Amino acid sequence: MSQVLADRLRDLRISRDSLVSKTALGRQRASEIIGGAKATVAELRQICAGLRLPIQIFTDSSKVENNSISPLFRSARDSSAEYDITVERIALFVKASLELLPERTSPPRWLGGFQNEQRTYPAADRSSKVARLLIDPANVDGPLADLGMKLNQLEGLIVSPIEHTRYEGVSLIAGNYCFIFVSPRFSGRMLFTLGHEFGHIVTDHVDGEFAKFERSRDIGSFGKSRKSEAFVDAFSSCLLLPDTGVGKFLAFLADQKIMVEGKITDREILYIARFFGVSFDVAGLRLEALGLIPEGLTFSLSRYLREEFGSPEKRADILNISPRQKVPIPRIPSLLSDAILRAVNTGETSIGWVSNSFGYSIGEIFAQQARAS
Repeated sequence: MSQVLADRLRDLRISRDSLVSKTALGRQRASEIIGGAKATVAELRQICAGLRLPIQIFTDSSKVENNSISPLFRSARDSSAEYDITVERIALFVKASLELLPERTSPPRWLGGFQNEQRTYPAADRSSKVARLLIDPANVDGPLADLGMKLNQLEGLIVSPIEHTRYEGVSLIAGNYCFIFVSPRFSGRMLFTLGHEFGHIVTDHVDGEFAKFERSRDIGSFGKSRKSEAFVDAFSSCLLLPDTGVGKFLAFLADQKIMVEGKITDREILYIARFFGVSFDVAGLRLEALGLIPEGLTFSLSRYLREEFGSPEKRADILNISPRQKVPIPRIPSLLSDAILRAVNTGETSIGWVSNSFGYSIGEIFAQQARAS
């Protein structure tokens, strides 16, 4: 057990200082545990609570094998010769969720609203408009900084953050439930990843077929990536920067004398990026796709801003452009929290099992109970 704990902490790239800052462990004791010393049960619970991890990943029995969802994760396991703790964490999360959630006999109804079209930019744009009406019909062309909250309100969809991982996004369908996981990053990146993974859900996934684990190189490469990835990149871009919304905002910039003579420069792109919550590159590439700026201008301007100001974000700060909104993703998704509270309150499961399975602290579960009541 002690060596498994040490190995897992190394897999997660948890340093001694990080372990000390997230737990009540002293520096010497943290070094001993990382080095392979045996941890007490109390120390193990401290580590799990501090790192927000399920206790099962620190045991030899953590690997989810020989069950109905195991084939989902086979391709992700086979893609790396090394043990990948993120794959096991997601597998544990999904397995525990399906044990608590009501059984579903069919996928969410809203998936039927998306047509199986050729993977072209116009098709991605059409799908994004369907998604807009589904996600927030009262806001079809404004910012979607609360996309994580909105998606969590859809039937059969669970969106959750996942920390300490090399992956930026994960998506899959299991037991006719849809799952999206997003790693905390720069808010503009997180928002785009959310849209990207939702694009995979509505275009790629079939229940029980596979789980998609994506690193930074897989998201936001647009035409440089595989056709399937370029399509969901386009979907995310159109979803977060709807053509009508971009047009209205440019008219606003002109009315406020920010945009002069209809000319779009780096300043206007930065305003759009901050307003819609995306990165400078995503905003610029969307303007290129809409034919509003020349192709290739985005990367030229992006390189210039990095050389002259350090980054587009620093340039936006110098211009006193309002900061982008945060991208909230609940630690305990609403659909899952309802199932957890129901199971705990009826005695079907214990708070300890929930904490051990999902990595939620007992305090978080009690707080969820208080909010529900």
